[in-house]
Parts: sequence; C-alpha cells; structure tokens
Amino acid sequence: MGSSIAGPYGAGAGLIIGLIKHAVTFESECAQLYAKIGSEQQKDQQLEAAIEQELERQRALETQISGASATGRQPTSLPAPAATQSQAPPSKPNPQSKPAPDRTVLASLGKPSAPAPPASPFKNVDVRDTNGDGVPDLWIYYDPQKPGEIIRQEEATKGDGRVDTWSYFKDGKLIRRDVDSNGQGRADAIFYYDGEKLAREERDETGQGRVTYRAIFEGERLARVEKDIKGQGRPDLWVYYDTGKESETVVKEERDLNGDGAVDLWSYFDNGRLVRRDVSAVGLELLTKQDQLPVPVADLK
Repeated sequence: MGSSIAGPYGAGAGLIIGLIKHAVTFESECAQLYAKIGSEQQKDQQLEAAIEQELERQRALETQISGASATGRQPTSLPAPAATQSQAPPSKPNPQSKPAPDRTVLASLGKPSAPAPPASPFKNVDVRDTNGDGVPDLWIYYDPQKPGEIIRQEEATKGDGRVDTWSYFKDGKLIRRDVDSNGQGRADAIFYYDGEKLAREERDETGQGRVTYRAIFEGERLARVEKDIKGQGRPDLWVYYDTGKESETVVKEERDLNGDGAVDLWSYFDNGRLVRRDVSAVGLELLTKQDQLPVPVADLK
C-alpha cells in the first residue's frame, strides 16, 4: 500500500503509512503479551490461594486432633463420615470459611476399619501410679480396634519412673515379657509364654547383648538349660531335668569341651547324684591335659 501511494504523494507518504502499519502491529502484539502476563498472574494468585487454603486446612486438622487427644476421646467418638459432609453446622454463619475436606478427613478417623495413624504407636493409654508416690509406674496400652484388650504394658518396678519391664499380649494373653534387671536401659532377660504359661527364658548374663543362658520349660517345669560358658556365642553346656518331679532334679548333662559344637562329655544322674560319665575320644584327649574333670552343675548346688 505504501508503494502505491508513493507515486502521487512521493516516497515520504509511503514511509509514513508503513510506520503506521508497523505501529498498529506492535500495539496488537503488546496487547496479546499483556493479556498473557495477566493470565499467568491470575494463575499465580489462584495457586497462592489454594496453598493458603491447604495450610489453613492442615492447621485446623492439627487443632482438631490435638483437642481430641487432650480430652482422651476415642477415635470412634469423632464425627460420622459422608452423611453430614454436605450440611454446614448451624452455629457457623459462614460454612465456606473452612473447606469441606476438613470434615472429610476428620470423619475418616471415626471409621473402625481405617483409623488415622496417631502421633504415637498407641493412642489408648492408661497411666497409673500403683505405689502412690506421685510418679507414674504403669502404662497400659489398649488395642484401638478392640476396646479393653491390652496389647502392651510397661512397668517401672524400681520406683524411679524408668521403665524396666515390657509385657506383650496377643488376643489379651501374655506372650512375652522383657526385663532390664541391671539398669542398662535394655532387656537382659526375656520370658516367652504359651497359653500364659512360661515356655522359654533367655538371659544375657555378660551384658554384651547376646544370649548366654536359655531355659526350656514343659508344663511350667524346667526341662532343659543351655549355657554359653566360654562366651563363644553358642551353647557348650546342656543340662536336662526330670519334669516328672516338682523339684529341679538333673538327669543328664552334656559338655562341649573344645567349642566345636559337638558333645565330648556326658554325665548321668540318679535322683540328682552323679552315677556315670562317658567321654568321646576327642574329649578324653582334652581331659588328659587337665588336672581335673569339670564339676557337674548338679554338684555345684
């Protein structure tokens, strides 16, 4: 167009027309750019609003959970799900001030099939002071799914407030008890139960974190003892008891003299008295180098 006008009006008019055309095109491009910038700013504002809304929802949720924990309410006492989500509480004039997901999350805590994970492994805890000194010494943990059923119990038996006994239950029955008898902060004796009857006992007698003593019970009577006398990490002494008698009466003793895991010396007893000893070839060679035979455990009592 600028070239067609340049004939009658000269080259100057064509130049002016061309500049006007470019100016209009530039303004159009600028308008599109500003519109795009405005759209991006609007998206940023929407994102910031969504983030703020999520933070508000989390703060409200933490407040609700903290309040429920402080008043000792059970998870099942929280609002029922789904049916009341679409209805705003009558005491709130502005039901949109808090987002609906708040009520959905809290309602889900009340479902017996999917309770929300509490801050601690056990939410239902009964704390007691059994000796009346003002310091808690018994903590009883209940199964949230089975109210009244104990799943764990902790005791401070020395009156210093420090837990030294841990008891574990299954279906309401005692299955294991850990005891810290030397005050090192970890269990050094573990008792296993079958039908609430003592079935096995394990002890760390050296404080090195490994079992050095194991006792097996039958009908709550001592049947066998395994000991790691040499501290090699495996038993080298086995003592067998007569479970038909109420008193602990030894009937047989076995020893591993060289630590290879095989029995080298057998001792037999009648009514608790040594009546015979047998020795392997390896055991005989070892014993000939010693001044005296090992004293049976039954004779040490």
